[in-house]
Amino acid sequence: MKSTNDNVSIHKVMKNLDLIRVTDAKVKYFEALWEIPEGVTYNSYVLHTSEGAVLFDTVNSDFSRDYLEALRSVTDVRDFRYVIVHHMEPDHSGSLKDLARVEGFRAEVLGHPLTSRLIKSLLNIEVKFRQTRDGEELKLGATTLKFIHVPWLHWPETMFTYVEDFRTLMTCDAFGAYSMPPYMISGAEYLSAEYVRFMRKYFANIIGRYRENVIKALDKLESLGLSVDLMAPSHGAVLSGVDVVNRVLKLYRSWAEGIAEGGKVVVLYTSMYGYVERMVEELLERVADRGVRVELFKFTSVHRDNVADFLGSLLDAGVFVIATSTYDGGLFPITKYLLSLVVSKLNVEKPTYLITAYGWNDAALRELKNLFSSSKLVLKGELTVNSTPTKADLTRLDEMTREILTQSGVSP
Repeated sequence: MKSTNDNVSIHKVMKNLDLIRVTDAKVKYFEALWEIPEGVTYNSYVLHTSEGAVLFDTVNSDFSRDYLEALRSVTDVRDFRYVIVHHMEPDHSGSLKDLARVEGFRAEVLGHPLTSRLIKSLLNIEVKFRQTRDGEELKLGATTLKFIHVPWLHWPETMFTYVEDFRTLMTCDAFGAYSMPPYMISGAEYLSAEYVRFMRKYFANIIGRYRENVIKALDKLESLGLSVDLMAPSHGAVLSGVDVVNRVLKLYRSWAEGIAEGGKVVVLYTSMYGYVERMVEELLERVADRGVRVELFKFTSVHRDNVADFLGSLLDAGVFVIATSTYDGGLFPITKYLLSLVVSKLNVEKPTYLITAYGWNDAALRELKNLFSSSKLVLKGELTVNSTPTKADLTRLDEMTREILTQSGVSP
C-alpha cells in the first residue's frame, strides 16, 4: 500500500490493476439521509494495458485534489485511453470534472447512453464521450473489456465492466458496503458477520427499492456465464476469490428475494410516556431465552436508534413487530416515516404484528391498517391497549408471543 495522505491510499489489487481508495470518516449521513458512523470509502480503479491505461470511475469531488495526486503517482494522465463511468452519481463521478481540466488529459469517456446527458447536467463539462452498447467488447492489446448494462441499480444508467483476462467484474454500487474495511477480502472465511451487516445495510438503504432489478441483473450475469474471481465495487472492500464472490452473489439474491433469516425478530417501537415501552418490555420478557434473536429499535424521549441500521436489520428478519401510539389524531409521525421507508425500500411479504396504545381514540391502528393495504407486509396479529395494560391485555400478549415464536420457527 502507498498512502498519499490520511484520506487517500493506493493498493495493488493485482499486477495490472490499482485501487485508489478514499476513506471518508467525516460524512455522517450518506446521501444526507442514512446514518453511517462507520464511514464509507470511494473506490476508483486503474487498469494498465499495452495500449494505455483505463480509469474506472472517480471519487467524490471533495477529495479531488488528493485523488488527482494519487492518480499521477500511478500513471501519467496523458496515458489514460479511457475513463469508464459505471454510474453518474457524484460520489463516483465528481472528480471527473477536475480530471478533465488537467493538462494533457485526452481520454475518451465511455458510459451508458444516458451518461452523456448526466455529465452535462451534473458536472457542466464537455468531454469526448462515446456510449457503450450492452454486451459490447473493447480490446486493448491482450485485454478485453465487456460492458454489461444493469439499469436501475440504482440509477437508470448503471452498468458493469467485465475484464475478461483477469476474471474481474467492476460493479460500482452493487456488492458494495459502508465502513472502512481492509481494502480486500480474499476468501469467504474472511467475510465477517460485521462486514455482511454493512453490506446488507447498504443494500437496504440504497438498492433495496430496486430489488426486482437486482434479480434481473443476477439472472443476466448467470446467463452470460462469466467466470468471476474478483469483484471491484465502488464502496467497501474488493472481493477476491470464487468462494467469497459466490457467497456475496447468494446474499444479494436472498436479500433481493426477501428471504428471511430463521429465528430473527425485529421490534420497532416509539414511546412518548412509557406506555408502549412497557408493552415491549413485557413482550421481550416473554421471548427471552426462547431461541429467537430479537433486534430492537426504539425511538423515545431519551433515545433514537439508527434508521439506516433499522432498515438493514429488517431486510432479512423473519418477523416484524411494530409498537406505537396515536398522536394528534393519527399515527405517531416517526412511525409513519419509518414505515414509509419500509414500504418503499423493503416491500416484501413479512409476518407483522402490531401493538398500539391510545388515550381516547386508537387512530394509530386504523392508519396502520390503511398502510398495510398498500404494502406486502402481512398483518398476522394486533393488540391495542388503552394506555395502561390490563390483565386481559397481558393475556392477549401471551397469545401474540406464542404466534411470534411459531412464525419464527420456534416451538412456543
